[in-house]
Amino acid sequence: MLNSVIASPSLKYRTPFILDMPEEAWFNVNMMQKDMLLAEEMGRDLNVPLPTVAISNQFLTAARAMGLDKQDFAIVYKVLARMSGIDL
Repeated sequence: MLNSVIASPSLKYRTPFILDMPEEAWFNVNMMQKDMLLAEEMGRDLNVPLPTVAISNQFLTAARAMGLDKQDFAIVYKVLARMSGIDL
């Protein structure tokens, strides 16, 4: 996936965190959610639907509910795993 057309610089940069999460968050869940909320607000102001931002924000809310808010936002993979019944 990292060598295909869907690979963004961000994906290439963050994917290694799935196997080796940094001890100190580079950009934690709370900071990412703040940015997602700002994007949703701008979308509302401009009457632009942002469904991907909305669902991403919900995964960040789930991460916070799981006590993962101080982790790097790459921890969302663990949220998805837990929601699927897999505990990593």
